[in-house]
Amino acid sequence: MSVLLGTGSGSFGPQKIYSTGLYPLWVVAKDINGDGRLDLVIVNGYSSNVGVMLGIGNGNFTSQTTYLTFANPTGVVVDDFDGDGCLDLLVISYSWPLISVLPGTGNGSFQSQTMFPYALKWSSIATSDFNGDGRADVVVTSSVYQTTPSVGILLGTGNGSFGLQTKFLTGVTSFPYSVAIGDFNGDAQLDLVVVFNFLGSVGVFPGTGNGSFGLPKMFSTGSGSRPYGIAVGDFNNDGRLDIAVTDYSAHKTINILLNTCT
Repeated sequence: MSVLLGTGSGSFGPQKIYSTGLYPLWVVAKDINGDGRLDLVIVNGYSSNVGVMLGIGNGNFTSQTTYLTFANPTGVVVDDFDGDGCLDLLVISYSWPLISVLPGTGNGSFQSQTMFPYALKWSSIATSDFNGDGRADVVVTSSVYQTTPSVGILLGTGNGSFGLQTKFLTGVTSFPYSVAIGDFNGDAQLDLVVVFNFLGSVGVFPGTGNGSFGLPKMFSTGSGSRPYGIAVGDFNNDGRLDIAVTDYSAHKTINILLNTCT
């Protein structure tokens, strides 16, 4: 894994390389031990673990401490899922119909995982509070090796577990992959934006504020595109959330969708 420190002028210094496990394919930057310094959580897919590197504060990180997960983990989010004030890890896999929660201790270490069975295998994940009850919820996409691709909502109970999954079936040829969260229509409710790889589009699911979502409004990412990764932010400083999508087709582009909501 490489870390490139920003110079403040829009450029970056030389990379510093840190050793990880096999096939590191997901990373989250978060202060997990409350010392005001950003730490890193890495999913080591072929090592069947997550690695935690604590920030030293000068741009450097400790060597990773690893925590066992199920085989082939593919994604992780960080939030307080059990309501004890300490950040926890939630891990997904596209190989197993499970989620894994590793409770945090508050000092940057984590307890052994607890696994929860669900019917689907998942590709991507994001977390926030979708129904305003103060508990962390998650949204997951299910596409890889699935006959019924879907977007799923798991509402948190506040004790480290989740309720029954609410599914939005998206069609056999849709391939929903990356997902992000934000208020895209200005109604103060959290919405979802999902990349549909096989459709060459992204879909915005409007949130209701009670943990449910409406039907998506679709936006094309271009003819022949294969959208994959996603990021959201206000890219033109107009106070509205915009969307950036990578395209790994022959186009090899990043597509920017500017928000026109009034």
